[in-house]
Parts: sequence; structure tokens; C-alpha cells
Amino acid sequence: MTKITVLWGAVFLLAGCSTMTPARYAVSVDNNQMLKQYEGAAIRLGNLTASSDYSANCRLMGPIKAADGMSIPDFIQKAFNDEFKFANVYSDSGINLSGTVTKVEFSSTSGLTDGWWDLGIKLTSSNGASMEAENRHSFKSGFDAITACNQTAQALGSAVQDLIKKVISDPQFSQLIR
Repeated sequence: MTKITVLWGAVFLLAGCSTMTPARYAVSVDNNQMLKQYEGAAIRLGNLTASSDYSANCRLMGPIKAADGMSIPDFIQKAFNDEFKFANVYSDSGINLSGTVTKVEFSSTSGLTDGWWDLGIKLTSSNGASMEAENRHSFKSGFDAITACNQTAQALGSAVQDLIKKVISDPQFSQLIR
């Protein structure tokens, strides 16, 4: 009887803890169109760090982590550089941006079946200019924990797309890349 109880306990414990991983980042056509105005620029986002801890736990399901084992700052850094490459403004030898991810928070239970990602970033250019941006990306999560946490993980890519859009559409961005 004890072995069966331990076995069932292990099954329930393992079933309640799985890692939710979003798909890889996909470049945004809208971001690409906005970056086209900087044709001829040569930029890249180098070092991106986190200023605070990220609470990755989603309900009792387990953590939400970025694709390919990356940290959230690494995921955001790669996303920026993918957007720059897609728009032909990326260069290893041009303006180097660095920065800090100032905010990473999410909810899978807003309004019971909605969710959001709050992302913030501070960027500093090798030319001395800097800027900050924050964005909230809302999405439908779901009622049950499995659906809600999976939807939250999948919304990370869209949340990063929106953060990048907020940054590159800000007039301060042009000061970073001069």
C-alpha cells in the first residue's frame, strides 16, 4: 500500500510541474516597415542584462522560460537583432546598443481568462544617448492552468514584438542610432 501511495504522489507532483516554453521569436512585418526608415544605419544590440529577478512560475504548472534555453534578456536581445537583420540595418561594426531589461512580469489570470506581459527596457547607445520604454501586451489566457500557462508562454513572442515596436517608434530611438 505504501508503494502505491508514493507512486501516486510522485505522479501528481510531476504532473503539476512542467516548463512552459514559447515558440522561437518571429520577426514582425510592422517592425520591419518602421525600421526601413533607418536604411543605411548600422546597429546592433550587444549586451542586455536584467535589473531584477523574474518570477517565472505560472500558477502551479511550473515556470515559463524563453525558447532554446535562453534567459528573457537573451531572448529580447536576439529578437532586436533579428529585427535589425531582417530590415538590413544590423552590423557588428556600427552603433552598439546595450541595455537593461528593467521589467519582466506576467499574469495568466487577469479578469479570470485574460493575461498580460509587462516588459520594460533601458537602452544606451555607444554614442552616449539613452532611452527607456515599457509596454503591456494583453492576450486571452484561458480558465484552466494548463491552457492559461501555455497561452502565457506563447504570448511572450508577441509581447517582445510590441516592446520592440514601442522602442523603434519612439522619436528618441533615432538619437540612439546616429
